[in-house]
Amino acid sequence: MLNIVVARRGEEVRWIDELPDHCTVTVCTDDASIGVPLDVTRHIQLVRLPGQHSTGELYLSHLRRAAAGPAESTTVFCPGDPLAVCPDFFALLDTSALWGEVQPLSQTSANGEPAQDARDWLADLPVAPVRFDLRSWTPLGGFDKTMHRAQQRYRQTHQLDDHGHPATHFFEACGLDAFARTVGGHDLGVRDSGLLFAVRQSRINDWLATCGPALPQVSDWLRQDPAHPRIWDQFWLHLFGLPFVRLDALPRPDLALDVGSDDDALLEDFSLSRALATIDDTLARLAPPPLTRRDHRPSALQVARAVAAAQARRAPVESTESRQALADLSERAAQAFRVGDLQYAVSCAQLALKQDANHTSSRFTLAMALSAQGEREAALEQFEQLLNAGAPASRHPPVSDRTSAPVRPQ
Repeated sequence: MLNIVVARRGEEVRWIDELPDHCTVTVCTDDASIGVPLDVTRHIQLVRLPGQHSTGELYLSHLRRAAAGPAESTTVFCPGDPLAVCPDFFALLDTSALWGEVQPLSQTSANGEPAQDARDWLADLPVAPVRFDLRSWTPLGGFDKTMHRAQQRYRQTHQLDDHGHPATHFFEACGLDAFARTVGGHDLGVRDSGLLFAVRQSRINDWLATCGPALPQVSDWLRQDPAHPRIWDQFWLHLFGLPFVRLDALPRPDLALDVGSDDDALLEDFSLSRALATIDDTLARLAPPPLTRRDHRPSALQVARAVAAAQARRAPVESTESRQALADLSERAAQAFRVGDLQYAVSCAQLALKQDANHTSSRFTLAMALSAQGEREAALEQFEQLLNAGAPASRHPPVSDRTSAPVRPQ
């Protein structure tokens, strides 16, 4: 079954009569439609809202009223004139068996013109989701002047510096903190430029259960500024669970390691260098580090790195075997962090710190992995211990402790 939710803002909607019989139709309309006859003969559910609303706000009004439905059904969120953004709209409805659980359906590019580089197809019909940068809100391979200006204005209005993440700030203001953290940990998003997309009912049910209590706060925030609904509309697909994209770090050459070397610091220095090599890649995509200074003095992060290196060179070890085991754990943590396996990096680093609480390269890897996971307070605690060299380890571990060797998920 297809549930068609139409956000009507004064458009002619006679096309509704051409929908297949297995479609149910809900029309959400506002004052912009006053004086424009509905002129539809088939049965529909009509929801009238006072005032004028954006397409996304009309979708939200439906979600606030919607009850959980059969998980196998699909809801198509549709603007008042879907043919303007998808000339093959009716043909695409016949391909619903090929749809993903979150499926963009528009066939126009970010500027409303027919897409020239269609790479997503449903049967022999192209669809044109838009990939965009999560910080600038502009599409890849093009320029959206409206969204670029909206992003600049949002930064100025809320006094966000160059490192501030506008989307993270926006969704925190909506009361969706978990989603805000997810946005902050990624680089690229996907949006449907025509706001024509389909969502499996199971995804809607999950979203209502998780985010439903925040919908009144979301609605209030969207009314605070005329640009807010446009910002929200960029993230519809991801709100229902479409994954964001996180770019991989640049590949780095493997360094030859002579495990038989007599240099006591070699193994630990190698692990430290691998951990530090990944830190710069991660900082660029994190929220601004609260410890970083902008004047001529060294930043706290630079000081922590210097302390870590110095401590690594002079830290005592009990035996060659324990040093080797500790270095192996530290190397595994750093390697996992480099490839983005953050939970495994945390596990290995924690186990290394249980063996030696002063093992600075492992603490550095742990701090950065926690930062990348959004555990900022826990990460700052680790940085503070690096800055205060010799301070005792925290009595309150930031994440669940492991007493045995970590196992990478299969």
